[in-house]
Amino acid sequence: MTNDRISRIPAPVVPGISDSTRVTAGDLVFISGQVGFEADGSVPSDFARAIELTYGELERALTAAGAGWEDLVRVNVYITELDQEKLTIWRETRNKIVQTPEPSASTVIGVHSLYNGATIEIDAIAAV
Repeated sequence: MTNDRISRIPAPVVPGISDSTRVTAGDLVFISGQVGFEADGSVPSDFARAIELTYGELERALTAAGAGWEDLVRVNVYITELDQEKLTIWRETRNKIVQTPEPSASTVIGVHSLYNGATIEIDAIAAV
């Protein structure tokens, strides 16, 4: 089995974010933490918007690896100041975006803070 780094598809550059977002190992693709910022690099003020942008980054990484939502096998979601309201917003927004009959295993983790004031970050593993 070989490990390969796959470069990120060109996207807005945010200082401190790694350009290597996917590492493959055999038939698995490991997608490092994805964060959705506005085009100007700012953190979205609306949590649902932050979720949409973050899942957009995840989708970009999946597409670059030749994968899609149905190929996800594991997803970790990190949310700052996690409470029932944010959990509900995340579930509803995610369900509108990720349209697959059999969702991957996932974990939602409440954290104190994320890079540059982000409110959500996602890392994932896909099988291709």
